[in-house]
Amino acid sequence: MNELRKSKLKQIISDEQQARAYNSNAHTTVIAGPGSGKTSILTLKALKLLENDIREPQGLGCITYSREAAREIRDRLHAFGFKSNGNSFFGTVHAFCIAEVLIPFAKLYKHFEISNPIRVASKTDRTKAYQLALRKFKYSTRDVSITEMNRERKIGILGISKIKIPSYDIALKVAKGYEEILHANKVIDFEDIVNYSTVLIQREAFVRKCLEAKFPWLLVDEYQDLGKPLHEIVLSLLLQTEIKIFAVGDPDQSIYGFQGAIPAYLEELATFTNIKKVILEKNYRSNQDIVNASEAVLEQNRGYVAGTRKEERAEFSFHVCDSEMIEQYQLVSDNLIPQLKSSGIPYDEIAILVGINSEVNCLAAMLSEKKIPFYISKHDFERTELIQWLENCSKWTLNNDLFSFDDLFIYWWDFLNQNQNNFNSNEISERVKLFKLLTDSIIYKENLQDWLKYILDGLSLINILNGSLLLPDELDNLILLQKTISENRINFDMKSFSELGRPRDQVTLATRHSSKGLEFEAIIMLGMEEERFPHYLSLHDADKLAESSRICFVCISRAKRICILVRSLIHTIPTRNGPWQKSFDKSRYWTLLENWQNEYGYSILEI
Repeated sequence: MNELRKSKLKQIISDEQQARAYNSNAHTTVIAGPGSGKTSILTLKALKLLENDIREPQGLGCITYSREAAREIRDRLHAFGFKSNGNSFFGTVHAFCIAEVLIPFAKLYKHFEISNPIRVASKTDRTKAYQLALRKFKYSTRDVSITEMNRERKIGILGISKIKIPSYDIALKVAKGYEEILHANKVIDFEDIVNYSTVLIQREAFVRKCLEAKFPWLLVDEYQDLGKPLHEIVLSLLLQTEIKIFAVGDPDQSIYGFQGAIPAYLEELATFTNIKKVILEKNYRSNQDIVNASEAVLEQNRGYVAGTRKEERAEFSFHVCDSEMIEQYQLVSDNLIPQLKSSGIPYDEIAILVGINSEVNCLAAMLSEKKIPFYISKHDFERTELIQWLENCSKWTLNNDLFSFDDLFIYWWDFLNQNQNNFNSNEISERVKLFKLLTDSIIYKENLQDWLKYILDGLSLINILNGSLLLPDELDNLILLQKTISENRINFDMKSFSELGRPRDQVTLATRHSSKGLEFEAIIMLGMEEERFPHYLSLHDADKLAESSRICFVCISRAKRICILVRSLIHTIPTRNGPWQKSFDKSRYWTLLENWQNEYGYSILEI
């Protein structure tokens, strides 16, 4: 057992609640508040099970909400000394459903009418089907968006759950028309992948038995974000198989209601009599003031306790600009960041959180002008599993101690099998080919663009993606990556590419939603006006308003010590009759924090 694993395990064993979760051999839901060490528990739990409870050729399934979360888990497993044998699954729910359910089983059940081989709709296919469905029912994009349509498809899945969500009838009608158009063309989309897999698991005992034989344990991360189809999959496996469920999440961090995810699913899972419930109450990230302040915006007392920084006080400050977001950006670049930096806080311990991506881009332009290094957590290209694999290839090329070649090859071998029709090659020869290609690619280590071209050519990756039925948009995404590198819009070299997702002495810029999972010494929250945060459309919708409060809870709980709020008195609103200047009051979250300060007190940051 390596030293890092020993250290993390010692911490878990010393925390009574973490130890209960780690040692549980029963079905378990873990309610894990911010900074409670859930990722460490999940990864160490997986290692413990694989070493002590699961025997080859069995493995375990570990499902995450995002590719970034899956990568974080895989990276931690590697850091703890885990060597994959290819029998376990660590990835998103979509990746699990396509690899472990649809590809092996869909062809056995002809009544589902899924094409064999499976064809996934491209973005163009999906957009065209949506537009045709709107036209069929004489609706427009103003009546129902693609997001609303897909949400309806998620929440409409039937099953065991007793949670009811009101249906949007127009979105439901368009969704049915959309699916008819897609399926008539013998393609499925990402919602279909999960929905069809859910129905296969619900209805077919053989599918459940095969999953049970392969995965005696199923671990689920960020359960509150995964929505109804995954919830129905878990309930079917819980009640109709011997698979043990270990689900980790936090209802207070459920912030994707527009995608059909609500906190009630995790709460319902925890009510089943055969499920052990463990609540992690210690926060190992933030001091007690930050913990209490984050609960203040929820207007709930969760009883979370700081597990570290116990004698430290938080520092809050409130800043009011005259008008527009541009003044907030100027305040950040001219005053807030320089003063935080001069106080000893490095750039990579500072995050600026805004409402939407266009605000991220405007702020980035301002920081660039002021020569302040920044990192944007979201790029023009998606960090798909293939892109992440290329990142890991660059990491191995630079230093083969930093990543496992076995893991690189396991992904590549599965990729070849899934994306080439009638694939017939020798596993050993493909392994040797990949090893030689990566080893030889070191000659291009000074030029990322040349290195990437050498790898793509050597693997014939462009040709493979041209013919892929499962990844119709991956080639366009790969071209976007190449374009980003060639235009030098991001300061990419081999090292920075291998560490993508981690700022390197850079201020992080993120939307409120995309801040989830991050942590910083100081956060700066912009756009703190009522009707903008929370948005005016949320003010008379109890569910949306509750979710907005959870978003604010997530943002504040990213901070370890410092929280800075900024707002403007006036914003220009575009209307059909031209721009209109509107006055805005302080956000209710601003008011809640001010009231909390008046009652309990905390340090005022002098900036």
